[in-house]
Amino acid sequence: MSAHLVTKVTRPPRDRLVEAAEVHFRRFGFRRSTVEAMTHTADTGKGSFYLHFASKEAAYLTVVEASLERFLAKAAAALAGPGSVPQRLRALVAVTAAHYGEDELLRASLFGEAALVDGAVARRAAEIQRDRIRELLAAVLDAGKGDGSIRDSVDIAAASAVLFEIGWAVVRGELDHTSDLPLSVALDTLNDIVGMGLVSRARPARPTA
Repeated sequence: MSAHLVTKVTRPPRDRLVEAAEVHFRRFGFRRSTVEAMTHTADTGKGSFYLHFASKEAAYLTVVEASLERFLAKAAAALAGPGSVPQRLRALVAVTAAHYGEDELLRASLFGEAALVDGAVARRAAEIQRDRIRELLAAVLDAGKGDGSIRDSVDIAAASAVLFEIGWAVVRGELDHTSDLPLSVALDTLNDIVGMGLVSRARPARPTA
C-alpha cells in the first residue's frame, strides 16, 4: 500500500470530507457539487457524510468557515500591526482586497454569485463572514478607546458595522472593476475620512483670565 493511500485512509473521515468538499465547491460551485462526488473523493460513504454534516449546505458552510479562518489570521495581523487605528484599518482593507481577489469561494459566498452558490446559502455564509470581521473591527476600536486614540463617544458596535460596509464597498469596487478610483487612492481617502471621524483630538487650551 502506498504512503499516500495509507495517509488518506488513516486520516479522520471528517478531515477527508472537508478537504474533498472544498475541492468540489471551489471547482464546481455549490449547485453542481454532489454528496456522491465528495464522498467518492474522500474515499468514504454517504453515511459517513451525514454523520458529520446535516446537509450539503452544512458542509459548504464548514468549508467557508475554514477558508475564512485563513483570511482572519491575515486580517488580525494587519489590525495588530504598527500605526494609528485608521492606518491599521487601511491595511485591513488592502489585505481583504488581496485575499478575496484570490479566494473565489469566499468572494462568491459573500457577494452571492448565483453561478456558484444558492441565495440562501450565500446569505448564511455572508452573515458568518460579516459577524467575524465586525468582531475584529470592534476589538481594534475598543483597544483604541483604551489607549485614547479613539474618541470615548464612538459607539463601537455601530462604528464597526459602518466600517465593515464602507470597507466592503471599496473592496467590491476593486474586485468588480466598477470603481474608477485606484485602490491606493480609495484607501488613502478612507484613511482620511475614518481619521476625521474616529480619532481623538486634543482639545484647545482654555484661555486664561
